[in-house]
Amino acid sequence: MSDVQITLVLPEELVNAAREEGLLTDERIAAWLESELDRRRALTALRRDVMKLRALKPELSQSEIDAEIEASSKEAGT
Repeated sequence: MSDVQITLVLPEELVNAAREEGLLTDERIAAWLESELDRRRALTALRRDVMKLRALKPELSQSEIDAEIEASSKEAGT
């Protein structure tokens, strides 16, 4: 464990509400930071995966999309 001292300037109402809910503890702040790191890592992985998928096949043009929708509608009988 490392000791880190952080000073925040927050609205008093927010501080009071967070304190009442027990959110201003070392454990809760550590959990929030871990959650945020996980979220950012997941977003980075998602963006990387999207780029890989885009590289597999060129995007369809609007006319190709319209043709696919029309073909699908005909197959469905609508």
